[in-house]
Amino acid sequence: YVIDDPLTAPQHNDLGYIYESQGKYELAEKEYGQALKKDKNWAVPYFNLGNVRFKQGDMNKAEEYYRKALKRDSGNPDIMNNLAQTLCELGQYEKAEEWISRALMISTKEEYLDTQKEILSRKPSSAPGP
Repeated sequence: YVIDDPLTAPQHNDLGYIYESQGKYELAEKEYGQALKKDKNWAVPYFNLGNVRFKQGDMNKAEEYYRKALKRDSGNPDIMNNLAQTLCELGQYEKAEEWISRALMISTKEEYLDTQKEILSRKPSSAPGP
């Protein structure tokens, strides 16, 4: 027989966050997935899945999760910032710049400014030579 899952989506998400903070990424992903089963329209578990994949170096999957999170919470600057970081890691500097600019229009958090600096420092210079 199947026992009903007593945990709510936020409880699964919180548990996932605890696992993630302990570096137990597989368990974290499982909990974030359970949170999504309970509430498919909630952006936070997608955001957290993106963070786990980013930490594991899986930038393509991280980008996918951040985009899913943005579909559910299109005005969230934290998601925009993390997507920008991911796109920067993927070498997509123009897109990264667009996303960090959007985040900075909403909030000028120090971490967003750091992301912007990182993107600009890694972006190939288009300045003409001597």
